Amino acid sequence: MLFSKTTNKKYAVGFDLSDTACQVSYSEQGAEPVTFSVSPDNEDFDIPMTLTKKLGANIWYCGREAEARADRGDGTKIRHLLSAAALGKPVLIEDEEYDPSSLLALYVRRVLALIEPQVPTEAISVLTFTLDTLDRPTIAALGKVRDFLALPFDDLCWENHQNSFFSYMLQQSDSMHEKDVLLCEYDGVNAMKLNRLCYNPGTTPIAVYVKSRRADEMGQGLLDPRKRDETFLSILKEEVPDGEISTIFLIGAGFSGDRWMKESLKYAAYHRRVFLGNNLYSKGAAYSAMLRRDHRDVQDKYFFLGENCIVYNLGLMVLRSGRNIYYPLLDAGANWYEVEVSREFIVEGAKEAHIILTPLTGGAIREEVMSFDGLPDREERTTRVRLTFTMKDVHTMLVHAEDVGFGEIAPSSGRTWDHVIENL
Repeated sequence: MLFSKTTNKKYAVGFDLSDTACQVSYSEQGAEPVTFSVSPDNEDFDIPMTLTKKLGANIWYCGREAEARADRGDGTKIRHLLSAAALGKPVLIEDEEYDPSSLLALYVRRVLALIEPQVPTEAISVLTFTLDTLDRPTIAALGKVRDFLALPFDDLCWENHQNSFFSYMLQQSDSMHEKDVLLCEYDGVNAMKLNRLCYNPGTTPIAVYVKSRRADEMGQGLLDPRKRDETFLSILKEEVPDGEISTIFLIGAGFSGDRWMKESLKYAAYHRRVFLGNNLYSKGAAYSAMLRRDHRDVQDKYFFLGENCIVYNLGLMVLRSGRNIYYPLLDAGANWYEVEVSREFIVEGAKEAHIILTPLTGGAIREEVMSFDGLPDREERTTRVRLTFTMKDVHTMLVHAEDVGFGEIAPSSGRTWDHVIENL
């Protein structure tokens, strides 16, 4: 991907998408990200993930205006745009079917129009979507959204909240991540999500990974302020041993404007820095966009292994000058949904490929043998096979092989082979 260096494309933008709301943060070149507020006089960041189509007309509204017009009976309200796009079923509106990904793309366009006074669309260089979870249907839907938008960005990409959390912390002062960092996400109703960003300074570069869990004890029914405070204090004592956490982030509506935290907040803030807010993910996505726009390579200092990252190095054992040598193909740390590696190799000796997977998390090196049954017998060094590696999910690799022959000397047989590597 080529990135523009022209001065007119100077904004990096992050969209935090959920099924209920969207937040947008943006950064002008060289500046810290700012989060768009629906109300200019206060920090009102949530834009409802809602579209409304005016009855009998091809006129659409989004966000707060969409909800207001639907409540007045002026149009048809469409919600849950993200899950609808992932599901892929057409949405019926006034006896007409719409592609759900096109509706999500329309919503994004309307949100871009909302921020146009601050961030002209044509001045956006990179836009990053961040979501709680990325799976194959959601990724496919986001790819369709990108196609429907057809906007002149240099890059439009996506990541999950863990990646955005990591990008956010990369841009903070070193004192904030001298030790591990804990992020507590709580909406006041459902289970609390806990993400601990762990640093291993004993490696070069510094390995960074996330430990995640859900605290169901903070879920529905915990309404008594004192009981809530006691429960959260118990969670913190388990998650935050003395001396192991330098910074704690408390995000979500469950923490905003609520005074139930008394003993728990005292414990959290003892020799630690504590931050309250609810726009960390959109800011983190904007930071990720900045990193892509400015070609900043953070791998020289940090090596991130999030839940979407493969945790092993991938290579092949190949025969060269009579010796078996390791040929590297892919380094650990890549997002599984971005993995697509294709290389051609000359097959010598046995008609098979030896795939080597070396985990960075410890454990034994794994070797997978892929046989090319039916590959024609040819003269020495005149058989080439193209291997393509992709991922079904973070634990499953798909390997496709194709006999590509050797030009006019040995035309391709057209044979192909497929191999699945599971439980990674």
